[in-house]
Amino acid sequence: MKKVIFLNIGLLVILIYVWFSYNHRKTIVNCEKAITNFSVLEVNYSSGYRGGSNLLIEFNAKQYYVGITTSQCKSFTPKKIKLFYDKECDEIFEQHDVTIRYIVWYSILYLCSCIWLFVIIKNRNDPNRELSK
Repeated sequence: MKKVIFLNIGLLVILIYVWFSYNHRKTIVNCEKAITNFSVLEVNYSSGYRGGSNLLIEFNAKQYYVGITTSQCKSFTPKKIKLFYDKECDEIFEQHDVTIRYIVWYSILYLCSCIWLFVIIKNRNDPNRELSK
């Protein structure tokens, strides 16, 4: 039961982190302008499931890797991609990187772990349960 409780707490912490990260990036996209003074050093195209496509860019004399969608990589034009700079984390991200799907995914995992915990507690407190020897 302790393992399930720790799993539940861990998933809740991850869910809260993902939620704050999403809100932070959404605020940056809504309130700030996209950066334009960057140069593209390398384009890495990947059509596979695991590794995504990314760009190696230079901005403010520093190099950053930025994840982009495969369709953006196929028809790549630097002027069409909207990149945003996160000053607090010193990261650059693409506008399509701000999606709610991670919040939905971790919410589902957290709810499943809650159901699992409730089932364990119910079975533990059930007086009609036979004890195995």
